[in-house]
Amino acid sequence: MEEWRSVLHYGEPQVAVGVVFLLLSILIVSVLVTIARQTVSDVPFERVQAVGYWVRKRWLGFLCALLVVVVGLSLFDLPYARGGAPRTLVHVKGGQFYWLIQPSVLPLGKKVRFDVTSVDVNHGFGIYDPDGQLIGSVQAMPGYTNKLDLTFHKAGVYRVLCLELCGVSHQVMQASFTVR
Repeated sequence: MEEWRSVLHYGEPQVAVGVVFLLLSILIVSVLVTIARQTVSDVPFERVQAVGYWVRKRWLGFLCALLVVVVGLSLFDLPYARGGAPRTLVHVKGGQFYWLIQPSVLPLGKKVRFDVTSVDVNHGFGIYDPDGQLIGSVQAMPGYTNKLDLTFHKAGVYRVLCLELCGVSHQVMQASFTVR
């Protein structure tokens, strides 16, 4: 018992969530079993139908109201709801086995949009921060421009690697840009 207390106390959130889920599942199954045992089968159909339609109308009204509230609240979080803030546009072309990135110096703390395309085959455009963490990726495809929006919060040199096997020299397909 002491082991469980220490696991729950010292921050293993997945264990705590699992225990809560298990307890709620047992409670819900117990309620459903209790209801099923108390069900009387000699209730007239007309009464069941009337109650069912009454509940169904209110449930539909509740779901519609919930939908309106959720959609209404989510509209505030859409990018065009905040207006078109200015951003730096970066043009990226990938080819076997290179990246062309213009401009190569990007602003710190400002919105940046990468317009990424390919001149030959599909490539995976992956951006790694100065600590080596992947912070964004998008597919570079011939004849199509994909967009990747990022804001850089750390100054330094960022590496770009190809994340999709694109040929025999795939491993040398690297580039970099600077964020200041």
